[in-house]
Amino acid sequence: MKYKFIILVAVLFLIPLSLHAESASKYIDQGITKAQDGDIKGAISDFNKAIKKDPHSAEAYYSRGVAKASIGDMNGALADYNKSIELNDTSSFAYINRANVKDELGDKTGAIEDYNRGIELNPKFAMAYNNRGTTKKDLGDRDGAKADYLRAIQIDPAFAMPYNNLGNLNSSQGFLEQALMDFDKAIQLNPNFAVAYFNRANVKNDLGHYEEAIKDYTKVIELNPNYFSAYNNIGNVKSKQKDYDGALKDYEKAVKLNPKFAMGYYNIGLSYYNLNKYNEAVSNYDKAIELNSKFAQAYEKRGKAKGVLKDYDGALSDFTMAINLNPQFGDAYYGSGYTKLLIDNTESGCADVKKAVKIGVNDSLELLKQHCN
Repeated sequence: MKYKFIILVAVLFLIPLSLHAESASKYIDQGITKAQDGDIKGAISDFNKAIKKDPHSAEAYYSRGVAKASIGDMNGALADYNKSIELNDTSSFAYINRANVKDELGDKTGAIEDYNRGIELNPKFAMAYNNRGTTKKDLGDRDGAKADYLRAIQIDPAFAMPYNNLGNLNSSQGFLEQALMDFDKAIQLNPNFAVAYFNRANVKNDLGHYEEAIKDYTKVIELNPNYFSAYNNIGNVKSKQKDYDGALKDYEKAVKLNPKFAMGYYNIGLSYYNLNKYNEAVSNYDKAIELNSKFAQAYEKRGKAKGVLKDYDGALSDFTMAINLNPQFGDAYYGSGYTKLLIDNTESGCADVKKAVKIGVNDSLELLKQHCN
């Protein structure tokens, strides 16, 4: 399975809002320097001291909010941005970063409101248009998203990110050739843009340009050796080419980089199944399910492997679980029906096969004709 496209939202880092009180300035400056050096804990400590010195410093709250957001404390960041805006409601940066946090927390409508206010305060803020475009896309407003990406490009033609996001938008609508041109432009503007290479590789993969896709995924890994999803997708390409041994090696690299990557273990299971190593397939499906107990496809594939191993009770249990998780999972009905027919549970088996036929599963109609009235 494909690790899907990534859309980027830009984050604004520690841009001063206004002249802060001299008594707090030392701590704010120290905090900004520490944050830029990666010492976020130390930065937050300094911003705390600045706030203690000057409780009315909008910049101190803003800077602490950015620091908190960078370590995933979105609720803490939101509280700080709220306070910063309460103290100074004319900063476009504060509104845009609060919008980013609201978007991350799932408050898309609130995010749009803040992006609108940030743009109202600074109509030439390309990053704000880019980020608002992504939130609009998430809300299903593709036309609005496209307009915002194009506006960001109009304001800053050298801004690579909206080209990347425009490429994702076009690819999601099936305009793959246009998407390729968008990703090409993003990479031209930023030759070290790993995500744009990754997204371009996904489109090339969809177009069947497999060797070119592998070349782009390889470039992603060159730029970021820890990009586990690039290894996963190289494995997907090799699997399409029926190079299951090669795919297996890439999937194993992906889970080595990210041991909690359920899809990686699932793909390892598929590779072992295609190599007729069914026990190994089951073990890796086990791991995928351990990491994601609602992984319906993993249950279905594990059931299929158990069926080959003649563990029919185990297979039926897995098919049932897959169906419970996804009542429209046709392959799970087919597997359940096929297994029941093998153990002469004809009535129930035919009922499952009929459901598979109704959903539109290939081969189910032939099975129905052969074994059911």
